Amino acid sequence: MIFCVLFFKKLNTKGLKVFFIYTIALAVFSISSLLLLYVFDLKKYYILLIKLYTVSEYIMFALMLYYFFQNKIAKKLIIYSIFPFLIFSFINVFYSKFNFSNYPLIYEFLAFMVFLIYFFYEKMKITLNYLIYQSISFWICVGLFFYFSGNFFFLLFTSYSNNSNFIFQLQLVYTFVTIIKNLFLSCSLLITKETDLITNTTNPFPQDLDLDAITPNKKIS
Repeated sequence: MIFCVLFFKKLNTKGLKVFFIYTIALAVFSISSLLLLYVFDLKKYYILLIKLYTVSEYIMFALMLYYFFQNKIAKKLIIYSIFPFLIFSFINVFYSKFNFSNYPLIYEFLAFMVFLIYFFYEKMKITLNYLIYQSISFWICVGLFFYFSGNFFFLLFTSYSNNSNFIFQLQLVYTFVTIIKNLFLSCSLLITKETDLITNTTNPFPQDLDLDAITPNKKIS
């Protein structure tokens, strides 16, 4: 969030503005969760806050990728994916109540790994005015993919393991991956310019160029 404030002028696309909203929500959630868990000792409300934030995070990431995508079908799919996630999260809250559950996070991580793979696939197919790594949105997606793929198995193992030492080691891995993700998201704003990956449809060569008509220069006597 601090980097977004410092480089606010670079947030010149709708997708990056959604990213800015996400950073604000992440900062508010981080502070609120620390207060609920360690200051007020309200673990029930802390768990509810996590569940609420998970839903908000999914919606924000879906909207951000919606603006990053070029394909209309992909745009519709990622928006429509919000509704089954909301239903799944509501059912999970109803059955788990004040108990923590990883299933909505597993759903979210798996879904966005697929969406982000498509993002990279789409951007590698189109012709760009600028190199892909010169785009802020590209490095944001790199950081998010590293986060989702790096912590996906952490969620699976913690859901089915009761070994405290093993879970503690997984939490260290989760912390490391999360820190790297935040570094990626912060450093992405150091990119000189956001190109928004615009397709370059202009052909730089003349349409009426006849290569057969070109003959080598003759020696002038």
